[in-house]
Amino acid sequence: RRSVPSGAVSPPYVVFRSIHAATGGVGNFVFLIIWGFKVLYKVLDSGTFLCPQCGADRSYQHRVGRKWFRLYWIPVFPVGGQVNEHVRCDTCQGMFTMGVLARPTSAQLSGQLLDGVRGLIVHVLRAGSMMSPAAREIAVNEVLSAGVPGYTDESLAADLDVVPGDLSGLMGALGGQLADQGKENLLRAGARTALADGPLTDLERSVLTSTAAELGMTPAHAQGLIAMVEQAAPRR
Repeated sequence: RRSVPSGAVSPPYVVFRSIHAATGGVGNFVFLIIWGFKVLYKVLDSGTFLCPQCGADRSYQHRVGRKWFRLYWIPVFPVGGQVNEHVRCDTCQGMFTMGVLARPTSAQLSGQLLDGVRGLIVHVLRAGSMMSPAAREIAVNEVLSAGVPGYTDESLAADLDVVPGDLSGLMGALGGQLADQGKENLLRAGARTALADGPLTDLERSVLTSTAAELGMTPAHAQGLIAMVEQAAPRR
């Protein structure tokens, strides 16, 4: 039996079809009446989503069905209300419940992750020494490594001016999507930046631990990872 991805619409509800036939006669003539029902679909919207079956960003159609009475295969009038609202992938034709649209696409998640790295770097620098050349150099390299091309010290200076003080919403969203390794990589980037100009200050450590909590990491997990980064940091 083929497995059905989470949120998928079970195939038996894809199309409902019922055909009936009746015969009658007038004199020497015999006629056949063919009638039945079929669910026809209307496209309400379209866009891009992360398809659970393809495992990648795909275009989709948001569709809803309605059962129609058909005479000689011609739809005559609708019967009842809307049924089987779903999202259909244009590539694999898989059909899923509307909840799949709440998940960010790969492109959206990548953008959120880059925003998260830049935001944490800025918060760490604000908690320590924003003017430390060593810390700023590491900060720029961390953002470049995360995947922001052409990021420079001038870019960092701009981020220091505009990044908001509360990143809990962004970090919470990332925490719901990232695997443990992704959360750890994000926290490592912040810890390495904070350690670039010396041991962690209480405020820098507080920024790291609070960010870890927003990502959904346990205190023990976060403290252990920070301790590992501290041990690997060059002595200054």
